[in-house]
Amino acid sequence: MRRSLADGLRINQMIIEDYASIYFETLQGRSTPPVYDGKFVHISGPREEFLVLSPVALSKYHANIVERFCHRHKDVMFRLSGDDGRFTTPGWEVCGGGRFHLDHVQRFLQLWGTSKAYGAFDAEALRIKAKSVTGWTEYTIRLGEPA
Repeated sequence: MRRSLADGLRINQMIIEDYASIYFETLQGRSTPPVYDGKFVHISGPREEFLVLSPVALSKYHANIVERFCHRHKDVMFRLSGDDGRFTTPGWEVCGGGRFHLDHVQRFLQLWGTSKAYGAFDAEALRIKAKSVTGWTEYTIRLGEPA
């Protein structure tokens, strides 16, 4: 069941997790650049929601992002199957995914596209929720493919 603002459900707290430092700093041995692109998934849990960002070179498939998320959140289980996968822990779901462009200099996050494995994300609801996350309130959240 996909949750959205239109459903009238309680909006869970959103957390933004960015795996850029794993790729750039840990694997590449260099500083995370201020501007980069990647893929994202929107994950909903029992008490919070997550916007999880990952550089494209770190996560070939959206399911790889979810798999890494579960490695970091040990109480959440996930079964990977090729380029797809599903949570095995009740109360967790992937609410869609897509691509992103993040610019820390100009302070904006651009979201667009659709995950082949998990479908489209609820763009307006995700924009509103991401904008309210501590540390992201000064960022502009843009929707739609960059020009």
